[in-house]
Formats: sequence, structure tokens, C-alpha cells
Amino acid sequence: MRSLHPAEISELLAADTVARLATVDTLGYPHVTPIWFLWVDGSFYLTSYSDRPHLDRIRSNPRVGLVLDVEDTQRADGERPNRQVRVIGDATVSDDPAGEWTRRIRRKYLGARPELLERGLHRGRSLIIVAPRAIHAVASV
Repeated sequence: MRSLHPAEISELLAADTVARLATVDTLGYPHVTPIWFLWVDGSFYLTSYSDRPHLDRIRSNPRVGLVLDVEDTQRADGERPNRQVRVIGDATVSDDPAGEWTRRIRRKYLGARPELLERGLHRGRSLIIVAPRAIHAVASV
């Protein structure tokens, strides 16, 4: 393992890779949810439909984890090098009533196609902000 260089971290945070959000239920069990994100001014911004159970888990216990990772194709030696950013932090949940954050996040993953940016906004969206306490960024080689 080696630490990622700052440029590698920036590249991974800007990529359209899916994050995995870990929340903890009332019995102490982890739940992992794949979710899109934006990295803005030192925090992670994510949105979700307002009726999703991970939002209730965050409200009950704001301590969360995030993992973003990419894996390269297999090399001749059989290895599949990967790069990852692992985060622990505190999350807050609020409304995204006008869908501003949802559109921004979708633009990162889907481009500027209006029909995709607006899809499902009428259902109500919530904004999750994760303020990192620690970020660990490593590569397998």
C-alpha cells in the first residue's frame, strides 16, 4: 500500500465513481448504500429520496463512513491495482426542496441533459452533508 498523491486524490474525488455510504442502525449493525456525491469545499454532498432508510439512520446516529474506489484492469501478473479514499465523518440531513444539489450531483454523473437532471425531483429530495473527521487515501501499489 502507498498513500495517494494529492493529484490522485483530487482526480478520484472528481471522477464519476459511486461512493458507498455506511450508516449504523439502532442495533449497531452497518448498512452500506451506493450513492453519488460531490466534493465541495472540504465536505461531501449527497442527495437521496427523502423516504430512504439511510436518512433515518443518519438522523439517529450521524457518524458515517464513505468509500470511493476504482480498480484498474488486470495486469499480466494477475494484480488489479486499486485506488481508494476512505472517510469517517459526521453527517447532517436537510431538505433539497428546489433540487439544486440533486441537479449538481446528477450533472457530474450524467452530463447536462435536462431531462435526466429533472427526473424524480417532484418526489422530494434530501441533502446529506458529510464533514470528514479523517480521510485515508491509498493505492494497492
